[in-house]
Amino acid sequence: ILINLLKKSVFLKMRTFLFLLILFNLNFSAQVSNFNSSLDSIKTILSSTPKLGFKAENKYFSLWSDITGVRELKPYIEYNETIRFGVGYCWLKRINGNNLRFNAITFFGEYLINLNDSWAAEIPVDFGFGKIRSNSIGYYQFFEPSFIIEYKGFNFFNIGFGTGLRLSYHDKKVYVKDLTVQTLILRLNLKFVEIYKYILQVRDT
Repeated sequence: ILINLLKKSVFLKMRTFLFLLILFNLNFSAQVSNFNSSLDSIKTILSSTPKLGFKAENKYFSLWSDITGVRELKPYIEYNETIRFGVGYCWLKRINGNNLRFNAITFFGEYLINLNDSWAAEIPVDFGFGKIRSNSIGYYQFFEPSFIIEYKGFNFFNIGFGTGLRLSYHDKKVYVKDLTVQTLILRLNLKFVEIYKYILQVRDT
């Protein structure tokens, strides 16, 4: 019981920290101004040459008083460092002592607010369809809006962290309990264009 309480306490502290970080480090009025400006030029953004990228995300949450998570692999295309679209795959990490599983194909879009050369805020929306498994197999669906802060200061990859609300709908004949959870998100984002350019430079030298 004590271990479970400690796990839950750590999870709540991490969640509180993320919300405080968002509140105190972002200028809300600047975000609204950037958002409205980008909406006005949405056609120009989508007509720009897209870049390829790839994200690997871990989304942690509390389930049965244990901390577990969903792992996601997400290739995407990015327009003008402002809008991303992609398709990916997610699956539930193994939980000790339980045979519950689910996996899904994920579709997502993201709006990026570039705060400066090193930091960006993101508003992703994910939804997906798949299967849930326990003693039988059924359907699994989800919709997840989230908020992520991403650091862009590395040459070949970005790192990000944030929080989301995963609204789940699944076959209750397979698993009777609710799977709607708040998630804590950790992300690794590879810059394929920069990696490709570096490989060409090395090959030409």
